[in-house]
Amino acid sequence: MTKPESDLPTALRQFSARLKELHRAAGGPSVISLHADRNFPLRRAHIFATLAGRISRPPTWKFVEAFVQRCARYAQTHNVDLEMSTDPADWEPAYRRLTQVWEMHQREQHSADSFADRYGNARGKVLTVQDVTYHVVRDGRRIGVVTGDIRQVRCANVWVNPESTEMEMARVHEFSISAIIRYEGATHDARGRVAEDLIADELTAKVAGHRPVEPGAVILTGAGRLRELNDVHHVVHVASVHGEPGSGFHPMRDVGRCVTNVLQAVEHLQMPVTILFPLLGTGNAGGDIGRIATSLVHEARNYLRATPATRIETVYFLAYTDKEVNACRRALKAAGLRPEPG
Repeated sequence: MTKPESDLPTALRQFSARLKELHRAAGGPSVISLHADRNFPLRRAHIFATLAGRISRPPTWKFVEAFVQRCARYAQTHNVDLEMSTDPADWEPAYRRLTQVWEMHQREQHSADSFADRYGNARGKVLTVQDVTYHVVRDGRRIGVVTGDIRQVRCANVWVNPESTEMEMARVHEFSISAIIRYEGATHDARGRVAEDLIADELTAKVAGHRPVEPGAVILTGAGRLRELNDVHHVVHVASVHGEPGSGFHPMRDVGRCVTNVLQAVEHLQMPVTILFPLLGTGNAGGDIGRIATSLVHEARNYLRATPATRIETVYFLAYTDKEVNACRRALKAAGLRPEPG
């Protein structure tokens, strides 16, 4: 669950509310008089916006210090006994916490933007239209390729979530499948923030005391709100990447093995299964799309052919870009599978 003090909009509103409370308690000075003061470091519209909490970044310390001092001077002139401190030293810790939240937000945004740029350059054009093609493996068992955003997918009742061996879901503002599944599966408050972190909390409870897990390890959880949004009944978390200090995440060497481990795990579900895999290890871990698509598709084909009594009806692979869908098509062709007519 996102803590209020680590949420930038909340932190800005709370700091603005404190400034407004001081201004109200002092009884002034008016915003018009502050605007008229050439030595005051902010103009009228910006002062109003700051006191109303309609700001997207912290005010300057020069403004905070000047505003507090003028409220103190006004209160003294008008014999107002202030209970709130007007010593700038008492305001510095709260201001420092606010700027730390801002800097963390900026780093996360820069990281997300940089990764999105790298993702786009390396992985091709994002597909905005959902299309599904099927390839028969045997006896009605199929492999499908779904294009577009995972949030639009409603054809699979089980989703696979690629995780590292630490089995910790990504933060909701990150650019990853894990972050999307975590956010969409959670309940939200009126402002859209996470209220109950349903999937992440269940995963944490199941791996408590057992981190890190082995590469290829699989853990099943519920799907939270994805049940009502996308008709997803279960999420399968698979350790498809591992981290190395100073060098980031890397796909496990035999990433195709993850497919078999996941499919064996969902055989225990008391229901017919249609399951969606992203291309494991090709996101933050930067794995080769063509090689990994081939490995995953061949593993799924082999499993469906070798398991006559399987509960699994369709294995879907998600293709978010044109390069990914082309890699899946080449892999299916190499596996000897042709598109289903129609």
